[in-house]
Amino acid sequence: MDPPAPPPAKRRFFGTRTLSPDRYAGDFKKITDEVLAHLAAVPGVRLTVSLEIEAIADDGFDEEKLRTVGENARTLKFDQHGFEDE
Repeated sequence: MDPPAPPPAKRRFFGTRTLSPDRYAGDFKKITDEVLAHLAAVPGVRLTVSLEIEAIADDGFDEEKLRTVGENARTLKFDQHGFEDE
């Protein structure tokens, strides 16, 4: 009798995490060091990392903030960005 075949290898990882608005840089660094670095080290891996941002200001954003954030998002080549009425 042949030994049972091993279960198929897990081929895909996925995960989402909401970062703290007070310490998002530290949270992202931990994720980079403790998760992304391990995944990126796998030979032949296809790694996609996306960042989603949502900011809601009860009194709205002033014109300077609209201009600055909009220009920065364009310069940084965001796939999508914009401001809208909620």
